[in-house]
Amino acid sequence: MKERRWFVTVMAVLLNGLLALGGSGEAAERVYIDITQPSFERLPIAVPSFKWDNQEASSVSTESAEALSRALDFSGLFRPLDPRGFLDDPQQMGIALEEIQFPMWRRLGAEFLVRGRCRVTGDGIEMEMRLFDVVASRQVVGKIYEGRREDWREMVYRFADEILLALTGERGVFGTKIAYVQIEGQSKEIYLVDFDGSSPIAVTRDNSVNLSPAWSPDGSQLAYVSYVEGPPKVFAVNLGTGTRRLLFGFPGLNITPAWRPGTRELAATLSKDGNPDIFLVSDSGEVLRPLVKTWAIEVSPSWSPQGDRFAYVSNETGNPQIYVAEADGGRGRRITFEGTYNTSPSWSPKGDWIAYSSLRDGRHDIFVIRPDGSESRRLTHGEGDNEAPSWSPDGRMLAFSSTRDGGAPAVWVMLANGESVRRLTRGGGGQELPRWSPRFD
Repeated sequence: MKERRWFVTVMAVLLNGLLALGGSGEAAERVYIDITQPSFERLPIAVPSFKWDNQEASSVSTESAEALSRALDFSGLFRPLDPRGFLDDPQQMGIALEEIQFPMWRRLGAEFLVRGRCRVTGDGIEMEMRLFDVVASRQVVGKIYEGRREDWREMVYRFADEILLALTGERGVFGTKIAYVQIEGQSKEIYLVDFDGSSPIAVTRDNSVNLSPAWSPDGSQLAYVSYVEGPPKVFAVNLGTGTRRLLFGFPGLNITPAWRPGTRELAATLSKDGNPDIFLVSDSGEVLRPLVKTWAIEVSPSWSPQGDRFAYVSNETGNPQIYVAEADGGRGRRITFEGTYNTSPSWSPKGDWIAYSSLRDGRHDIFVIRPDGSESRRLTHGEGDNEAPSWSPDGRMLAFSSTRDGGAPAVWVMLANGESVRRLTRGGGGQELPRWSPRFD
């Protein structure tokens, strides 16, 4: 994979935004969206086509506005208005605060408005985007970006993150990626896709079975299990250079790797001593110590955000159940007692929930539970099999594999409360085992 190509942010501007916001203190105090609430009404936002300064920018101006609108809709926080209802030609509308016709946008039902401008010069592009509070007739945030022409989509995603930061206090998931397993006949390959399901790209192409993608804490590497050399071994690919290296391949099983936050260590299930247990291993392949070692089978570790605890699956009581253990040793504590087959734990980046898959009434569904075993909640409800949940880096969404459309599994996403379910991947023999990337800072 080519080096991730970042554009240069030339200027972070409020332009006349200090005046528009009534001072930075007022802007900081205003809360637009409380993302701690379990549900809320989406905010209506208008995203008309961007202005273009020259003919070369006309097509990218329209595409940019459409991409931004889709991204904001994907967040689950906004309801983009249909641009067919906009009254004026966007090319004739200004983008500065004093040029915005706030009464017109209020009549159309918009509470927020994004205006943008594009200019293409040779292989380069400059994009200016501004967010306005229509109700208060204020500018909230404005940015100017410049870079290569092909970087326009990343510029749009960067500004979408700025919108969420301004309105919620947290950045979104725009610009993140999701790794997953693509089923191709008898082989399984690791793929990456943008957060919204666009631009799929193969990470492996060895006509083997590759499973369990796992992101390094900084998102620069992807560990995975491969049978390319026979027994399963854990490899890592550098996503900037595309180079692959063997992390470890001890005798027996080497499966379900999980990078420990803030370190170069991984938890993984190894059977080098005979029984499948969870060990802590350095990324140079050195076994540091056992994390869970019993007579039972332990798999699928998932770290807490601080890396001081981890969830895992064990059949210690017969059927697979979810346990939580301390990273410095000691026996794990079982936290799931409902459902006969509970697997695939995924610890929220906020630390407050563990998502998992549970077999109920003949179907696998996604549940969340507190790390202490309290307050279990069901998120999916018997529409096909729903498995392998993975949290977005902001903790607001879950990716998972599902057969709810019938046939082969695909990668879907939903809000953390189970709402706004949408399909991300299509085609081929199916897609499974999604893993959401961290933010690429």
